Amino acid sequence: MENNQTDIYTLIAGFLTHSLSESEMKILSNWLNEDASHRQEFSRIRSSWIMAGYESGRKNFDARQGWTAIEKNIKPGKTIWIRQLSPLWYAASLLLCFALGSVVSAIALRPEPAEIQPVVLATTTTVRVPLGSKNNIILPDGSSVWLNAGSEMTYPSDFGLESRDLQLTGEAFFDVTSDSLKPFNVHTSHMIVKALGTRFNVKAYPNDLTIAATLEEGIVDVEVIQISSGGKTSSQSVQLKPNEQLVIEKDEKSTASATATAPIPVTPDRSPETDQSAASPVTAFKEIYVASNVETELSTSWKDDKWIISDEPLARFAESLERRYNLRISFTSEELKDYHLSGTFENETAEQILKALSLAAPVNYKFNKNHVILSLNKRDKEKFTKILINRK
Repeated sequence: MENNQTDIYTLIAGFLTHSLSESEMKILSNWLNEDASHRQEFSRIRSSWIMAGYESGRKNFDARQGWTAIEKNIKPGKTIWIRQLSPLWYAASLLLCFALGSVVSAIALRPEPAEIQPVVLATTTTVRVPLGSKNNIILPDGSSVWLNAGSEMTYPSDFGLESRDLQLTGEAFFDVTSDSLKPFNVHTSHMIVKALGTRFNVKAYPNDLTIAATLEEGIVDVEVIQISSGGKTSSQSVQLKPNEQLVIEKDEKSTASATATAPIPVTPDRSPETDQSAASPVTAFKEIYVASNVETELSTSWKDDKWIISDEPLARFAESLERRYNLRISFTSEELKDYHLSGTFENETAEQILKALSLAAPVNYKFNKNHVILSLNKRDKEKFTKILINRK
C-alpha cells in the first residue's frame, strides 16, 4: 500500500458510511483504477464490512459499539491508541485494522437472526430472499430496496463509485438516491430500467407470464430486450412518467423455459447494454404496452402491511399467495382460475385470507401442511355468479 494508506482507508470508511463528497469519491475512484491490487483490497474490506452485518439495512448503526467488538478480536501484542473519535473515524480505524491483519475472526457484533444476510461472492454481493419473506436493503449509495419473496439481487462491491448497476430476478421496489452523474440501472432477463433519482417497482419472476415496471415518482427509461430464435438481439426503449406501467406479456413457451433465463450480467469487462449473450436463448412476447393512470399501490403494496388487489384473476392471486406465505397452491377446477377478485388484506395469515376468499367466491380450500387445494363450491356457484366477474 502507499504512504497515504490511512487517508485511503478513511475514504473507504466514508464510502461505506455514505459520507463522501463528490471530490472524495473521485480520489477513491482514481485509487481503485491505479492497480488491480487496490480493487482487491477494497473488495476484501467491503466484504468484511458486509459480513459483519453493517449492510443489512439497519439504520441504528453504533460505530462505538462496533469498535468495541473489533477490539475483542485484535491479536495479542498489537497496540492501537483510541481517542474520542467521530463515527467516521471509528469506521476508518476499524477498516485500518482489517488492512493491518489485526482481525483474527469474524466480528462479534451480529445482526438479529431474523435478518436476511447478504452472500458475498468474489467481487459481488448477492442478496436472496426466501419464499414467505421480504426484506429491506440499503445499498452503498444510500438507495433503499425492498425485495419480495423468492427474489435475488446482485451488485458489484464497488457499487456507487463509478456506476450503479445491479441484477434482479423476482420483484423489488426501489427508492433511488439522486445522482445525475451515475444512472441507476436495474437489469432483468428481458429489460433494463434506467433511473437517476426516483421510486419504482420491477416485477420479473422467471415463471410469470408478465413482466412489469411501475413508476411511482420521477422518470425512468426502460429498454426492452428480445432475442430471436436465430440469436439476434433487438431492443426498444420506452420512457415512463409517474403512474405509468410498462407491461410485457410473454407467451407460454417462453415461460415454460424460464429456468434458463438469467439477468444480463454486470461485470467490469462487459457492458450490459450491448452484450446480451447471457440472456434467455429465445424470448417471445405476445404484447408490450404502457398503461397510464395506474394505481401504483396495486403494484407496490406487497411491501407494506396493507396488501391491495383489484380485479385480479384467482390464478395470478394464487401465485402471489404462494410466494408471500411459502405455500403450494393447486386447483381442482380450471374454472376457478378465471374468477377475478378485489380486496385489501392487513397482516392476515394465509388461512385468514383463504377464509375470506371462501366467503367472497364459490371456493373451498383444504390445507395439507403447506399445500393448499382449491376446489369449486358448486352449490354456491349460482349465488356468487351474481356478484363476481367470471371471465373466460
